[in-house]
Amino acid sequence: MKVLLRLTYFAVVYGLLFSVSNADGEAPSAPYFQILGNGDDRSSESLPLRSSAAKVAIAGTIARIRLTQRYANTGSVPIEALYVFPASTRAAVHGMTLSTGGRVIAARIRESVKAKAEYETAKAEKKTAALLEEHRPNVFQMSVANLLPGDDVDVEIEWTETIPAVDSTYEFVFPTVVGPRYTGGGAGKGDAWTANPHLAAGKRSPVTFTLDADLTTTLPLAEVTCPSHPVAVDFKAKDRASVKIDSKSSEDPGNRDFILRWKLGNQQVDAGLLLHRGKDTSHFLLQIAPPPRVTPDQIPPRDYVMVLDVSGSMEGFPLNTAKELLRKLVTGLRPDDTFNVVRFASDSGALSEEPLAANAENLKLAKEFIDQQTPSGGTELCAALKQALALPGGENRSRSILLITDGYVSTEREAAGLVRENIGNANLFTFGIGTAVNRELLESVARAGGGEPVVVTTVKEADPAALKFRDLVSNPVLAKVRITAEGVALAGIEPDPHPDVFAARPLIVTGTWKGEPSGRIIVRGIVGNGAPFEKIIDLAEAAAATGLDHPALPVLWARERVRHLSDLRRDAESIREITSLGMSYSLLTPYTSFLAIDETPREFAGLAKAVKQPLPLPKGVGNSAVGGGGPAMVRNGSVPEPGSIGLIAFLVVLLALQRQRDLEA
Repeated sequence: MKVLLRLTYFAVVYGLLFSVSNADGEAPSAPYFQILGNGDDRSSESLPLRSSAAKVAIAGTIARIRLTQRYANTGSVPIEALYVFPASTRAAVHGMTLSTGGRVIAARIRESVKAKAEYETAKAEKKTAALLEEHRPNVFQMSVANLLPGDDVDVEIEWTETIPAVDSTYEFVFPTVVGPRYTGGGAGKGDAWTANPHLAAGKRSPVTFTLDADLTTTLPLAEVTCPSHPVAVDFKAKDRASVKIDSKSSEDPGNRDFILRWKLGNQQVDAGLLLHRGKDTSHFLLQIAPPPRVTPDQIPPRDYVMVLDVSGSMEGFPLNTAKELLRKLVTGLRPDDTFNVVRFASDSGALSEEPLAANAENLKLAKEFIDQQTPSGGTELCAALKQALALPGGENRSRSILLITDGYVSTEREAAGLVRENIGNANLFTFGIGTAVNRELLESVARAGGGEPVVVTTVKEADPAALKFRDLVSNPVLAKVRITAEGVALAGIEPDPHPDVFAARPLIVTGTWKGEPSGRIIVRGIVGNGAPFEKIIDLAEAAAATGLDHPALPVLWARERVRHLSDLRRDAESIREITSLGMSYSLLTPYTSFLAIDETPREFAGLAKAVKQPLPLPKGVGNSAVGGGGPAMVRNGSVPEPGSIGLIAFLVVLLALQRQRDLEA
């Protein structure tokens, strides 16, 4: 009887863990674990991805990336490989090739629905095919159909992105892993990609990851550093260096963001105008360096609202770092500042209903409130943002809302829309804490709030990040920015309206122009003391200095336009424009995908088995970040759907109860 009761108990528990439905009767897309090995060599079949190699070429403020993914089938049956992977939120993906059986097949850009249908047809016809889809601006999925035992297939993806400078430091980020996404509370409905298997915490991924970067700048390099990975840096010249991840290191390089930073010799931000002449439409990229920093007497009284994520995924390093970060921020407030603190997990709460003066008593109260927080529960971000945005204060002050989170939610668009509609005259800045944060959430919310994201990946970065934030929000140097033109027609300017320029960050603007490279672009605004500011840039001089052949500019502009449209409410008109941009510029978007098909059918019996590539948990993230309560053994790549597990558990319960009745009869 005790055995049966235990069986029933565990069946019910697992049934609840994996098959709880939401109000609409749909199973939530919670991630779940996959444990590999344990003496069973067959489990290697569930790891179709063998290696991931990135080649990065950085020239000035533009990076060009080629990522080669190698898939192999070491098992005994045909498979379809499914792999969810990240990229930069600035990535403009504009090319893909499939290499199989000695043939190289260039992918075509297709409307996503059509691409998916053609892929499914090719899969049914037993052709090798690769489909690249966008789930988020920084989350993609690769599907490779009909990998036969012994097959090796290479898929190469190409993208371009801009590299902004902050406080004279440039930073290139290459994300390596998608962190688990919380989808509770009705969030992330329909996002099936979030139900991806993950390796247990601390389990090293057997996938080989390498990254080689060539860095070329317009001014001499002062220093090149990589705070995330052990690297070898080789200075080829005063303005050029190569960087490689140290392959001899014992650390797993594929469980956290790769971060490369460099400074220029004269400590100045590289600014200027790049032009690209096209057949019908030409494009430009304008980078405006901030003027000198304002003096303290030019800074108005400030109001801060600090929003702290204390959900389960923040356990350990993220929350410890966040607490220390907030303590530093609170300590750095001036006597005439006001502030408040909001904490959130499955629910949210504020330190005070009114803004608090930054006196000694209130600062002590804030530190005690921060110290009391412990990690648990889900990540109800939107509810917390609503509360923070509705708090009084800041009417006659410069208000800055600071969001501190790892961003492990699937409601990026909802959160950004909420901020955009309610931000008013405030600015919202985001702090991402963790080794592989959700940068799309952090950047889209900050973009909607006219702020800037800051990411902390290690404990030692906490103090510098706090200083960076204080400098960032404390020193606006160019407000009410306006860009006009004389003698040249400009259009499609992004971003528009233009954000303020802060002392620690430049302004990057992209757009289109027509005609000859003549005339002037004029930037106007108001500096800290209220005086007018004007900067004039001559197109002919820019063309003479840098030329008219910069093919990256069209796709970079198109990507910025897609980001702008994606941040708005999705309606039929914006979807049509995003789709048109994707098709016209051969650009991966939510509505356009890349598809490559080898038209030679393969011969095998039955159908290929779908295998989801399990992802390592980001460095420092524990098992509590993934739904399901703990590891679940899955072999041979067979990952049951949560609903199937719930049904199995339910049947076990019925059998146990029937057995109990038979014994009692």
